[in-house]
Amino acid sequence: MKKAIVFLLAAAMLMLCGCKEALRDDLDAGDVASAVSEVIPGLTEMRESYLKGAMKLDTALFASYSVNINASGTSIDEYGVFKAVSQEGVKDVMKAAEDYLQQRKDNWMPEYMPEERPKLDCARVRSFGLYVVYVIAFDDVRDAAFASAEAALKK
Repeated sequence: MKKAIVFLLAAAMLMLCGCKEALRDDLDAGDVASAVSEVIPGLTEMRESYLKGAMKLDTALFASYSVNINASGTSIDEYGVFKAVSQEGVKDVMKAAEDYLQQRKDNWMPEYMPEERPKLDCARVRSFGLYVVYVIAFDDVRDAAFASAEAALKK
């Protein structure tokens, strides 16, 4: 009986693992960002100097990237998509994105657009294969942006 239970559990685990769709690794980060822009439209893509200066990121960590912010200053909505150079580099890209979000929180001035602070508190970083995505937005928008990025990467 014990063998049958172990066999059934093993079979169930294999079926669950087998159902997971593989993610693409051949897209530029900008292609994934285009999918996210459908959820968070109207943002401005930043140049390398912004990533190195304001964000304090080492662009050598990325094979490609696309960081998009609200340049008009009316909200703090923002997202970034980074493609790591290798699978081993994903954790370094995750850490860099998490450090950036923490920097934003540490430097927040409470009197500056207090209604926007919850977006920063809701900000998250997720990885999808070689790609790392961060989103600063309300929960529903953030979750839709992550879903859009993941959908763009499904084979």
